[in-house]
Parts: sequence; C-alpha cells; structure tokens
Amino acid sequence: MNFKIISLIVAISFWALFPVATHAQKTNYDESKVPSYTLPDPLVFNNGKQVKNERQWQKKRRKEIIEIFAQEMYGHVPAKTKGIHFNVVSEKTVYNGLAIRKVVRIFLDSSDKHWFDVLIHLPAAPNGPVPVFVGLNFQGNDATLDDRASRRWPYEQIVKAGYGVATAWRDSVEPDGKETKIYQAENVCRDGGIRAWYNQGGDWGAISAWSWGLSRIMDYLETDPVVDVSKVTVIGHSRLGKAALWAGANDIRFAMVISNNSGCCGAAISRRVFGESFRTIIKNYPHWFTKEFYKYTNKEAEFPADQHWLAALAAPRPLYITSATKDRWADPKGEWLTAWHVSPVYALFGFKGVGNEMPKPNTPDQQGRVGYHLRSGKHDIISYDWGQFIRFADRHYYKK
Repeated sequence: MNFKIISLIVAISFWALFPVATHAQKTNYDESKVPSYTLPDPLVFNNGKQVKNERQWQKKRRKEIIEIFAQEMYGHVPAKTKGIHFNVVSEKTVYNGLAIRKVVRIFLDSSDKHWFDVLIHLPAAPNGPVPVFVGLNFQGNDATLDDRASRRWPYEQIVKAGYGVATAWRDSVEPDGKETKIYQAENVCRDGGIRAWYNQGGDWGAISAWSWGLSRIMDYLETDPVVDVSKVTVIGHSRLGKAALWAGANDIRFAMVISNNSGCCGAAISRRVFGESFRTIIKNYPHWFTKEFYKYTNKEAEFPADQHWLAALAAPRPLYITSATKDRWADPKGEWLTAWHVSPVYALFGFKGVGNEMPKPNTPDQQGRVGYHLRSGKHDIISYDWGQFIRFADRHYYKK
C-alpha cells in the first residue's frame, strides 16, 4: 500500500482516539452547550466551616481567597518599594479653564532611575476635595488626548461631573507581551518592566504588576491635597479590568471597584466556558499569570475558586461590573452572574446586590451596593459607560 495512504490512515486513527481534546479547541458561543457546573461558595472557609459574619470575612476569609488567586492565577503582589517619591513634571489649565491637567512622575525607589508618569485631570475650581477615578491606559498618556482615543477617556465629561481622573500607560508599568519588551523611553520599561526590575514575590504575572502600579498611583494621590482619598475608584477595561479587580482586592484604599468588559479571569464566571476560556487565555497571554495557572488549561471546573470570589473581595465597598451586547468573547451573561453571585457576601454587611434578572441593554441596575449594566455595542469603554460610572459613584459617595 502507498506509504502516504498508510500515514493518512494512521493519523486519522490517532485523532479518532481523542475526540474530547479536539472538541475542547472550539470556542463556545452557544448557551445550550454551557457545561453543567456547581459554583464554589465564597462563604466557606478552606477548612469547610461556614463564614457567619462580616468580621470573619474581613479577618480571615478575604485572606484565604486572595492567597488562592495569588497562588493559582495571578501571582503574589509584592509590597511597595522603599524610597518612592514624586515630582510634578507639568501643570496647566485646560478645557477653557474647567480643568487642571498635570503630569506627575512616580519614582519607584530612592534613586531617580525607575519611574512612570501619571496624567491627572482635576476640576480647576472644586468645592472641596475631589473624588478620583484611577485606571491604566493602553496606548500611552498622550494618546488618551487624541480624538480617536478620547472616547475611552472623556476627561471633560468626567471633570464637569466634579470628578478627577488619573491614568498611566500600561506598558510604562509592565510591557504587555509574552516576551519582555525593552522600550527606549527613559522610564522603568528600559529594565523590562516592574517584574524584571523588582522581582520580589517571585512568579507574578503582568496582571499583578499592573495592579501594583495602580496602588503606586494611589500612593501619590494620598499626598495631593486636592484629592479626596476616601473616594478614589479603581477602574479598568478589558485586561486592565482584570487588573482593576485584582488591585481592588489587594488594596482596600480604593473605595470603589469598576470592571468594564473584563471577561475571562476578570468578571466572567469561568466554569461556563463561554467565549474566551482558560485554554485560549493561557495560550495567548501566558505572561498575565503565574505559571501555576497553566495547569488549569481546559480544567475550569478544577480551579478552586471562580471569579465571583474575586469580585466579592471588593465587599463591602461599591462594586460595578459592565458588559456589551456584541462582546460575546467576554461572556456578558457570565459577567452578570458574577455580579449576582456576590450578593451573599454583601448581605453579610447588610447591603443588597443586583436584581435577580439580567437587565436589558442600556437599563443599568444600580439600586444596590453592586451595580451592573449591559451596553449596546462592542468590546469598548465609551462615554455612556462613564456616565453610568459617575451616576453610580454619585449614589454611593454623595447619596444622590
């Protein structure tokens, strides 16, 4: 028999032995194919006992959950460096006198060798200390001022509402690549990013590094007399939404946590295996995670937690989760389910969560301590989203 024919028969026979493995390579967008699953209970200690009150949650259970995510998914977030200090690089009035725009350089140790810049907008004539949104951006601080990117950072809209906003370029904290990139800019990225320079904590992924950077911005804001440090909200979109959730979990100085379209390993329930899965995220973005996470490829049900545990770490602080109708990759239903499944944790503190039904597009659910909206459109963060964030913040910061 022809050798090529024999080889083909052998290959077909081989792959026929592994139907489950080949099926696992497909992305599921069919609700009927979501596997049956049981979610682990965030209110059960590692020893199997039940969490009975808010004190037990705050003193012990939070720490257990943080350690699970640090050990098994993101890696540990180390303490801040010694000698951190700040310098205002520039400051000017913008938007016809409405806002003050300044660039603050955060030096990460007592030397002046390692730093990243933060772009800050604050109301020019505030009526007292100003609440601030804090988040990282994708393309650079200057790029957020460009008309094409300003939809994601509508500074004028935010400042008019009485809020400030602080952002830093993601890659100036930690480059987003499987292989560490070395940029020529005169900042910390010359050394390959935070992890390459400050590798305390060992095996920590880029999500932990970005979370670490968000906390360093908070360090600066605590020194700015214009900022109301009791009303600083950490926010993020997509992969940076994952970082915002993780930063909010580790740093309780953030008074509110907002996740926008963060999807797999962010706000979406993993066990649904809908849209992006552990397999695809580990294959495409292994640098986001600790290496321990790789063992869960195609094994969502074996992960000891699920993402409602991560989101619940915001409690009792206000938590807001968003989705978009056309963003099936991020699993909107899975993101809403996370918002719903944190309710028992918030109930420990006497707070209500979201309603029992997923809201229709463009009808935000903001009646409880946990909020959610499903925006019409694609994977993005736009003015509509910011309008809802401001409305939610007004409700909780000012009881409006």
